[in-house]
Amino acid sequence: MTETRPSVRIAGLARSRAKAGGWMLGGSMVALAMMMTSVARADYRESLSVLRLGVVESYVAAANPLKLEAVQSAFATALGIPVEIIKLGSYAALIDAHASGRVGYAIHSARSYAAADAACGCVRAFRSPVAADGSTGFRAVLVVRDSVNAPVSALTVGYSHEGSVSGWQLPDQAIKAGSLERPQMVRAGSVASVVELYQTGEIDGFFAWLPDIPGNAGSDLGQLFGGWNQTSISAADPLRVVWSSQKIPYGPHAVHRSLPDDLVAVLGTFLDDMASSAPGLLDAFEPVYGGGYVTPGPEDYRNVRGLVEALPDETSAGSLR
Repeated sequence: MTETRPSVRIAGLARSRAKAGGWMLGGSMVALAMMMTSVARADYRESLSVLRLGVVESYVAAANPLKLEAVQSAFATALGIPVEIIKLGSYAALIDAHASGRVGYAIHSARSYAAADAACGCVRAFRSPVAADGSTGFRAVLVVRDSVNAPVSALTVGYSHEGSVSGWQLPDQAIKAGSLERPQMVRAGSVASVVELYQTGEIDGFFAWLPDIPGNAGSDLGQLFGGWNQTSISAADPLRVVWSSQKIPYGPHAVHRSLPDDLVAVLGTFLDDMASSAPGLLDAFEPVYGGGYVTPGPEDYRNVRGLVEALPDETSAGSLR
């Protein structure tokens, strides 16, 4: 669903944590379950017989049946009610299942959440993942050769493909809004091809993305594409940022508004404590990000709403970058 995977540093952190903890998933679940027993028995247990959690089949945590079963068991133990993890074939199917209430809790991409919200107004994001580098989202950027001083309209700029949020859709949105001049666009087909075009001097710059880290200016060009392929990028001419989009947060964990508030509160506590109380469980459940969770603000996903109309197909609804 993304053009490039997040920084290999994220995967490295997950591996090192796994080595340190020996992937003691069972122990992590027990520890977290013991912590959750202090939560007072809530009324939702009397009104809700099962919680259905929806994920797409491409969600990394869904690939290993044993880990998925362990995650499901940990949620059920913490909540005190049965939990079913439902795997759906696409983000379009996830949007439909969540908007219709067939799943009460779903793990979305930013755009699939915005699409579900637009479809029914009946979902709300209650937690967003944090990456291992501390980022809570990303920004699309236009980077150009530092030696080039021409206006953007005179530049030749590469992008990967039209399904890319950072490479095409956010820039296109900005161009249409008049906040970015339209350069001469060159479709490369992939991020690797974009970098190759830049190395050979065929383009003046390219659209990319940078992690958005709270308190950081977000201008560390060593983190272009999340740090991917930095050897090739840094071997070419130096770059500078000439345009940046607003922040797009990582896809949220969201609930249907029909779920009881006390259940959502327990879910939030469960996720908040996972990084410290059950890191093995976090690695199994959130292997891509692995930095824990934050509570999103009510308008955090406002910047994504304009992209919903641009969805070219159901697969791209899951595209993060």
